[in-house]
Amino acid sequence: MEHTVFLEFEREGQPIDVYSVKLATENPSDGYGILDVTTRETIVNWGHIVTSTTTGRYEYTFTVENGHTYIVSWQVIGNAGDDPTYQTEHVGPFFSVDNEIRACTSYTGTFLPDSTATLMLKVTNFNGLPQNVSNATIAIYDDFGTPQNLEINVPLHVDTGFYVYDWELAEDQPSGKYSILWSYEADGVDKSEVQNVVVSSESTSEPELYSGKALEFRLALEHHLTCAQSIPVYFEQARPTRDLKTYKFTFPRWNQSAGMIVYKNQEPVNSGVTVDYFTGTITFDSALTAPEVVNADYNFKWFSDEDLYRYLLNALQTVNIYPPVSDYSLTDVPDRFIPVILYGAAKDALRHIMMCLQFQQPQQVFGGEEAAQRAFQGFEQLKQNYEKDWEKLLEQKKFGPYPMTRVTVTPEYTLPGGRSRWFRYLFKGGA
Repeated sequence: MEHTVFLEFEREGQPIDVYSVKLATENPSDGYGILDVTTRETIVNWGHIVTSTTTGRYEYTFTVENGHTYIVSWQVIGNAGDDPTYQTEHVGPFFSVDNEIRACTSYTGTFLPDSTATLMLKVTNFNGLPQNVSNATIAIYDDFGTPQNLEINVPLHVDTGFYVYDWELAEDQPSGKYSILWSYEADGVDKSEVQNVVVSSESTSEPELYSGKALEFRLALEHHLTCAQSIPVYFEQARPTRDLKTYKFTFPRWNQSAGMIVYKNQEPVNSGVTVDYFTGTITFDSALTAPEVVNADYNFKWFSDEDLYRYLLNALQTVNIYPPVSDYSLTDVPDRFIPVILYGAAKDALRHIMMCLQFQQPQQVFGGEEAAQRAFQGFEQLKQNYEKDWEKLLEQKKFGPYPMTRVTVTPEYTLPGGRSRWFRYLFKGGA
């Protein structure tokens, strides 16, 4: 299977040629212009010259493998004597041997050096049902394609369709962007998924959102909301942008493992398209014409990671304000409160869906306005069931266990007929 990468140059809206274009990294010792990061093999050697195929367009075609990811590095010199500039792009993974649709990476957290980054993969079929896979492995690369784990790493299979891997970051782990490549076999076909994480010593984001006990809470909440996190959408018509190259769909957060199909004028498209699963957009290599219509089948998550985290925090704070008042966090809350937090978070998530069903676009997922109202009634009944259990569990908190506290009282004695100064203050209006 062949794939073409390219650069285009314009000045004032007109295509122009530049002085020099090569496939090369900034560091010649890297030895590559295109690297297969899955196998660590050099596909194109450093310094390969690329000439323009038409004015302003420089392209190179190479053979790609199913499930593999590649790094392509360009060196560009605009005019003679100019300093070179460099541009790096990740290509792939490719979904099947007869399909050249490319995937963008999705963001899955920012981590501090000297911490544990918990990486998670959820695999479903297109209809949203979790499915197990075989030969699952995980590889981690920095932004230059350098592997961070030299041996074959096997993630932990925690439940049907759920896989987890703990990456122990070194104390001196360099800051930057890292690519996580999951590889596995499903239904006899090699597949892969690419995620993106950031390591930063100055991170101000919530590190617990993607690690530790908070991640386990979020995983458990996803189990309560499994269907809402794997919703199939069939043949939705896209909205074109002004350049007629990028097309947008209603819902973001597409599930890579479920796959997707792009249609142009009702015919499946197998090449020349980049899919951004994170935002729910697709971009064609070349602009289409205005009359052309783009559709897609895709599978998406209703809730973002931040949504689920907020519902968990709301439920936790409700637990904290019930007597006896407490100050737990998601990392130290006692196990006896886990059901309370999960039921409270699930209740908020259902309320979110019910509010969305009052609007036109979300109603279409359920088959239109009438079907959405029937779904609303079912969600209302389910929410009430969660609320009843949630309230019963919260009421149990007041029965303890309470902290063990002792109070020692020292009596004050006076001479016969005397009174303490505090007694005189209270009953005679002052000392």
